[in-house]
Amino acid sequence: MPALLTLSLLGPLRIQDADGDELATLSLRGRALLAYLADQPGMRAERGLLADLLWSERAEEQARASLRQELALLRKALPDAVLMANRQSVWLDPTRIILKRSGSGEFLQGFDLPSEGFEDWLRRMRATERPAQPEGMPLPETARRHDRPVLAILPFDELGVPESDMFADGVVEEITNALSRVHEFHVIARQSAFALRDNALSVPDAATRLGADYIIEGSVRRAGDRVRISVQLVRGTDGHTLWSERFDDQLNDLFDLQDRIASQVAGQISPNLRAAEILRARTTPPADRSAYELLLSAMPHFWVHDPDENRAALALLDTALTRSPGYVPALAMKAWCHAHECCYHWSMTPEISRAAARAAFDAALPNAQSDPAALTALSAAAALALRDFKQAEDLAHRALALDPNNAWGWMRLGWTSTYLNQSDTAFECFDKAEALSPLDPFMFNINFGRASTLRTLRHFDDCIALIEKGLRAAPRAHWAYRMLFGTYWLNGEEDKAIEAGRKWIDSYPDLSTEVLLAGLPDWGHDPDYINLLARFKELLSNR
Repeated sequence: MPALLTLSLLGPLRIQDADGDELATLSLRGRALLAYLADQPGMRAERGLLADLLWSERAEEQARASLRQELALLRKALPDAVLMANRQSVWLDPTRIILKRSGSGEFLQGFDLPSEGFEDWLRRMRATERPAQPEGMPLPETARRHDRPVLAILPFDELGVPESDMFADGVVEEITNALSRVHEFHVIARQSAFALRDNALSVPDAATRLGADYIIEGSVRRAGDRVRISVQLVRGTDGHTLWSERFDDQLNDLFDLQDRIASQVAGQISPNLRAAEILRARTTPPADRSAYELLLSAMPHFWVHDPDENRAALALLDTALTRSPGYVPALAMKAWCHAHECCYHWSMTPEISRAAARAAFDAALPNAQSDPAALTALSAAAALALRDFKQAEDLAHRALALDPNNAWGWMRLGWTSTYLNQSDTAFECFDKAEALSPLDPFMFNINFGRASTLRTLRHFDDCIALIEKGLRAAPRAHWAYRMLFGTYWLNGEEDKAIEAGRKWIDSYPDLSTEVLLAGLPDWGHDPDYINLLARFKELLSNR
């Protein structure tokens, strides 16, 4: 899909449309908001943070109201589907943005906004930003050396306790152990990172010494029975902070607290590091991308839940497998993509999509047993295309045994538990997924999963609210209108059901009842819903 917006951040800020014309009518704060989002992992930020960043001098409620107004103006000025928002977050679609960090001059040269929060961010960026490699030149060696990024966790500073206290070291050890379970990156051994404890090194120097692409650093502050732990994920090449979070907790059971903090940090590090790696991969020309970088490039297309984007993801995965035949992560993701073709009716020949999912599944499974991300993808394929819920459940459990902080693993186990009519387990899994990754790009699908579970319990109003929430976050997931159609009808709201049904069929004009039923997973847990979908042609034609 062609890019619709180009942002140049080094030198004077430039924001151009697809024709190269400058968008000169944007307000100062609108331009600041776009520049800030473009530099964030996944091009996404929380609404509260943006409100405080751009309107630091205003009260919280007033700042949030100003943000709503600014977003409305931006949506009118920008191409469709570039800028999106829900109640929690605001984000840009990375597949439609070209981000230029090459050029001369300082970061956002000459740009100024009278807001303390933005000024602080701009000051930090100008202090840490280094000139990027000219376009087309290879990345630094540390970013090229591995098939996956290397992460080091430095000793945390501990404030307010004697030097002999070991609580912070215990937190770091638990975080290191938790992150070591994640197959998507390599974690430097704890003893190597701790050897730098007494060396006053900058983050780039520490990263160079350790051979790390990314650094985690933090601090622990204790006061009475309260503890506050601050954690940052930092890019090793220049010390730029990619993600930061503060955790406040009760200091009752030390070991339990260390486990809780480690789980929360590990859960949120993974998607933020993935987002940083996706942006890094995009700086490499497509012809020069490794299989790993092509896998990363496929992900933003994959999670949009749109047929054209899914085909783009499959093309990138096929290229990755051409360059590295048998590459398990790409095979597993390919199985998941074909499963989406099948169950979301992006193909009118579901038997072909199911066979393609089976072929990729069978090729990946023997060598995926130690890879939690690949096992999660295979679990999805088993449920959505292979109609084997017990195998899907086994694969999800295997993935979570290897990495219990895998948000996507919990999401898939939640969906599979719904199919198996295990509602309590499903809700627990979806809650766990959200707690681990509250800003996950798949948050909309977590809400769709909750909605599907609620429908089996006949909580129709709550189900409808969650489907609509999911559609606001993923407006191109048109398949979800079938969920609205069926749920509204079961709730006795037939006019609204027909309206949703027509939106669904507008995106699937060739869909027949036979293709619908052939593509869906087995739906024995909710027979009223599937029987209703089987009558969709009849119900829509009678109105």
